Amino acid sequence: MRTFLFFFVAAAIALVLQCSVCPWLPLGGSIPDLMLIICVYLGLHQHTVGGALGAFLLGYAQDSFSGSTMGLNAFAMSLVFVVVYLTSRRLWVENTISTVVLVFLASVIKTLVVILLLAVFLTTTGVWTSTAKHLLVEAVLAAALSPAIFAVLAQSRRVAEEEDEG
Repeated sequence: MRTFLFFFVAAAIALVLQCSVCPWLPLGGSIPDLMLIICVYLGLHQHTVGGALGAFLLGYAQDSFSGSTMGLNAFAMSLVFVVVYLTSRRLWVENTISTVVLVFLASVIKTLVVILLLAVFLTTTGVWTSTAKHLLVEAVLAAALSPAIFAVLAQSRRVAEEEDEG
């Protein structure tokens, strides 16, 4: 139960930072996707239905607080979870370099899936120019932040699991 609460608190902190603090940083309008980093962590370490549900809820929370079309981020986060889960079953992705690359690729995949869904179901007027400008910067920012966030998540998760057992 504490593991669930841990991920809930981590997601709430990431959402607050992503929606209120990160836009004020001088990054040229690019915002690192902190929720995506947590989703990748779930895909690497929570190979359960709870992990998949957590990834969906991360995306749904992002949809709810960002004001975007409902379901876009929820679907994209679920897809990222599946891709990361399947990748972690086939490849060794427990070192820092591989997780940084995985977060970078997950960020690109998520952005492209959201654009594709917008193109299929809504209009994409102006989406390509704004996305092309920020896609690589946001992916690099998320990848650069991922080792520190993964370390905090791993340590906090260990503490939560020890308290669950004790």
